[in-house]
Amino acid sequence: MAAQTDTEELRLAWAALAGQDTSDGWRTISLGSGPRFRAGVVHPGSHQTLLVGFDGVTPPREADLPKGGGFLVQLVPEAAGNGFSHWLGVTRQAGGAEDLFVQMTADIITSIQDHEGRSEFWLFTLMLARIQAWQDFMRRPRTGVLPPESELGLAGELVVLEGLLDAGVAPVRAVDAWQGPSGSLQDFLTDLYGLEVKTTLSVNGFPARVSSLEQLDGTQGRLVLLAAVRFCLQADGRTLPEIVASLRARLADAPVAQSAMELQLLKGGYFDTVADEYVRRFDLVNIRVFPVDEDFPRLARSMIRTEVRAAEYELDLDLVTTPALPLAKALSAHGVF
Repeated sequence: MAAQTDTEELRLAWAALAGQDTSDGWRTISLGSGPRFRAGVVHPGSHQTLLVGFDGVTPPREADLPKGGGFLVQLVPEAAGNGFSHWLGVTRQAGGAEDLFVQMTADIITSIQDHEGRSEFWLFTLMLARIQAWQDFMRRPRTGVLPPESELGLAGELVVLEGLLDAGVAPVRAVDAWQGPSGSLQDFLTDLYGLEVKTTLSVNGFPARVSSLEQLDGTQGRLVLLAAVRFCLQADGRTLPEIVASLRARLADAPVAQSAMELQLLKGGYFDTVADEYVRRFDLVNIRVFPVDEDFPRLARSMIRTEVRAAEYELDLDLVTTPALPLAKALSAHGVF
């Protein structure tokens, strides 16, 4: 894994600092990610902190910095130096989840490193935006283990992501398009297309629940495709954690894409700490992709009277007569990516 996403380096740095002088104040150490980044602890309390340096920016008031989510964002004048006029610290508070904090700080480092060369103000704004995205995620209730239907749905989206990579889509483009865990209209979304993923274990029929009138509505010229993923449970299939591990290995040389995927996994409720709880082994039977055109059976906002405010419904995709294609052929035929 690239140095800028090495969560173990952060853990080791904080452990080393925690064992040093515990008198009140800051203790910091540089990280291999570059002079802009330092690990730190602040006493009393030995609170873990990521410090990021900026030069020539006018920082907001302390009151306007993001708050909550188990961590504190603050300006750290004590750490000034090393070529940077301002240091912004993200500090884990008592009770804040350490695993999430490590992943968040690694994500911040990666995001800033991948945009070095932009203005200092732009990078400062980027850091605040990443922090706010993590706060939004942390406010969502989390139960640990995904329920079976959510586990199945996430597995389906991930094998479609694998299919995009297999088809030659650049990792950053493929992962950026994956927005299902963020609650987007379709699971994969760009300015030109939406790809909705439905997944089943059913042998007889393919029940697919459509959550809204908008989900399969190709508005504003956007092409909508529907990917029907069928799994069966087999001993030689892969568990959800094994699918995740395979994608992590494929993206090891693409840290931007890997960082984006990790954030979507968190938003989707996937946590490595409970990976052993996922024991079902999914064997991919096939992926069929339908173009959602005028011949595709659906209820859509553009087709329904305005008096109908909302609707959810179920399709049996095995009964749909619209011709379907394998994923790679569908991407090519419809000019996707």
